[in-house]
Amino acid sequence: MELIYWWMPMLWALLAAVAAGVVVLVYRRGRRRSVGGRAIAHSDRLTALPGYRTALARYRALLLAFGALAAIVLVAGVTLASRPVATSIVYPQLSNRDIVLCLDVSGSMVEYDTELVEVFGQLVDEFEGERVSLVVFNASAVTYFPLTSDYGYIREQFATITEQFVNEDIAYFDGTFFGDGSSLIGDGLAACSLRFDTPEADRSRSIILATDNLAVGESIFTLTEAGELASEAGIRVYGINPGDSGAREYLARFAAEFQGVVEGTGGSYFGIDDPRTIDAIVERIDAEQATISRGAPQLVKADQPALPVVFAFLGLAGLIALAWRLQR
Repeated sequence: MELIYWWMPMLWALLAAVAAGVVVLVYRRGRRRSVGGRAIAHSDRLTALPGYRTALARYRALLLAFGALAAIVLVAGVTLASRPVATSIVYPQLSNRDIVLCLDVSGSMVEYDTELVEVFGQLVDEFEGERVSLVVFNASAVTYFPLTSDYGYIREQFATITEQFVNEDIAYFDGTFFGDGSSLIGDGLAACSLRFDTPEADRSRSIILATDNLAVGESIFTLTEAGELASEAGIRVYGINPGDSGAREYLARFAAEFQGVVEGTGGSYFGIDDPRTIDAIVERIDAEQATISRGAPQLVKADQPALPVVFAFLGLAGLIALAWRLQR
């Protein structure tokens, strides 16, 4: 067991020493002042009586016990204020699933990106132990954050990119313009397929690709070729198309191509307004076989107030009982 506020006992010890010094000084001054008082003749006869000696011994024992209990209460209180904790090392259990969130941040996606990040955040809330990464792409792809199972960090990153979208901060565009064109979906999907580390490990790999499939310019990989690359690597692609709308019939061809590619990898295709999107994607990813692996060791500190609390309550009960006896 260790103390979080380790300096507090030393502070209280210093205060106690100062208080004791003040008490001794006051006591000595009081004795010097009482020297000139009147003496009582033959007081030794009174103090020699057996009853007096017994009463005095009992009184001194009660005072000693009272002081001991007060010290116990003080030590217990200081210990509680110092926050005693037990330190241990735990190895969290992690799923062997890896998921790359692949987000198109081209001009045609501006009106959807905030909503898509919200959808991604809802997806992450449903995961437990999976490693997650976010890659944004336009003409080129940039890793916004790498594969990690630190969900607190992931939520912080989602909050940051959402704020950038809302405030029209172009920081999220950094590094995505190195290419001949815009919204090069094939290159974006291929880049996301390469973001998985340890390809030789037995891990489930999934990509959640959000794009309207409106590519402009020359890409290295077509969407079909990128889908084949993902399939060869054993990666399933789940597509979310915010542009799949009955009010936009001219987009039907792009939506059909997108759907065919992702389903060809063993994944599924959804429109952003489809109420089944989040539940269906999570259900499909959970259905993929996964084993539990041991994660990196983590230092855990747990508060241990039980023992000091017990001593404090017992000491207080004893003080109350002794105070009653002393008054008698």
